[in-house]
Amino acid sequence: MTKTLWAIGDSTMSSFHDEYYYPRYGYGTKLKEYLDDSIEVRNLALSGRSSKSFLTEDNYSILMNEMKSGDFLLIGFGHNDEKCERARYTDPNGDYKTPGSFAENLYKNYMKKAEERGVTVILATPIVRRSADGEWTGEKLHFTKDAPGFKGGDYAQAVRDLAAATDTPLVDMTKLTKDLYDRLTPAETLYLHAWTSDLAISVDNTHTNIYGGRVNAWLCLKAIAALDIEGLSEHVLTERMGEMPKKQEYLSVNPDFKPVIFSSDIEESKLWKPFDVNGHIFHGTVFGDIGVGVTTEHFRLSEENGEVSMAVKLRHGKIAMSSDGIAFYYTKLPASATFTLEADLVVHMYNKDNQTSFGLMVRDDCYTDAVTAGILGDYVACAPLRLADETGHWNNFARKSGQLTEGLVSNRDLPVETPLHLVLKGTNDGYSCKFGEEEAVSGGFDFALTRIDPEHIYVGLFAARDCDVTFKNVRLEVE
Repeated sequence: MTKTLWAIGDSTMSSFHDEYYYPRYGYGTKLKEYLDDSIEVRNLALSGRSSKSFLTEDNYSILMNEMKSGDFLLIGFGHNDEKCERARYTDPNGDYKTPGSFAENLYKNYMKKAEERGVTVILATPIVRRSADGEWTGEKLHFTKDAPGFKGGDYAQAVRDLAAATDTPLVDMTKLTKDLYDRLTPAETLYLHAWTSDLAISVDNTHTNIYGGRVNAWLCLKAIAALDIEGLSEHVLTERMGEMPKKQEYLSVNPDFKPVIFSSDIEESKLWKPFDVNGHIFHGTVFGDIGVGVTTEHFRLSEENGEVSMAVKLRHGKIAMSSDGIAFYYTKLPASATFTLEADLVVHMYNKDNQTSFGLMVRDDCYTDAVTAGILGDYVACAPLRLADETGHWNNFARKSGQLTEGLVSNRDLPVETPLHLVLKGTNDGYSCKFGEEEAVSGGFDFALTRIDPEHIYVGLFAARDCDVTFKNVRLEVE
């Protein structure tokens, strides 16, 4: 009789449908590669979920309704339980009897319910976040600091302690992946992870690619085989448990990936009408990792009587760690230009999402209504980001050499229907941003935007992911 290995967790275990150069694959997608035909794998892991938010998903209901006696349940949460957001955060402190703790949530809502159904539970600590320099700071190993309203702690250790206290089999994926990454060095672990483009700087240090997913599945099943879990361990294909999977056999480029060939001769959009700002023509476009085709149903860009309206709907577009998708009204300037762009911003609506943003931007590249995950030009944004973080959102940010970095952190509430004055300045020394009453930021923005287009910069107004804003009194002064 076929038994089922259920896998639940977050994006590090889940499946994806990417346009990336090296698409994302969680290790749950590759577990079956190391099990014989008597074990069926059902991977219910979902990207972005914590052990708390997963409880509201259909996949949780499927698990509760369909797992049966003799099955196995592999639980791999942690990455998103760390988030300082009420909908996802769980407290890493306390044991499985402590109300509201990570351990209690895992025990009460997953382990106990599985055991009541005769299902064998296996706990897994979260995989590491890749270290680009070989140094292991806290969050890469899932040890977080205290923040207002959110206690920090060691999420991996919470899982280890839970396993010990309940005599539950444990796969320590945190230790296994850290040890592996230390042996391989950052130059090689680069190839275990997703790349949004064909440039190595676009590497996603959280999510693995098809090769990395297979390697982590190999680590996981090798550990399970050693645990002697009756009914499961003996079905691990021991002949595949020898050497680690080889990169040359399993690392593959997405055949549907379309590399971006940049040209500064940018076509006019057929959807969005240009407009004039004191002698400078601003052109409308939507491009990047927007999750949908460029349509007027999902995006609005318009200008009337000097007021510019921009909206992004239905969770499309984003500013994420490894890719961007934006609506953008821009004008092209020489890369050496000294300029001041300013506007009054009125925010009508925004969702508290960590990938939502809106404001002013100067960037290295621009494209006309192009859908691709491979666009990763550098930029500076006079705008907020990480609006779901209750510890404070980013006050201005930049992407430098492909890496997303904060300016400062703000604890102010972002007002709705109240004008905010925005100023973005560019000089020979770099860029500075002032967003409303927030402190001006220039530190860290002193770099040239010439990596993709060495001759031009693209300056304008932008919006990304679930927002509706109006820009008034837009002015651009260029020396």
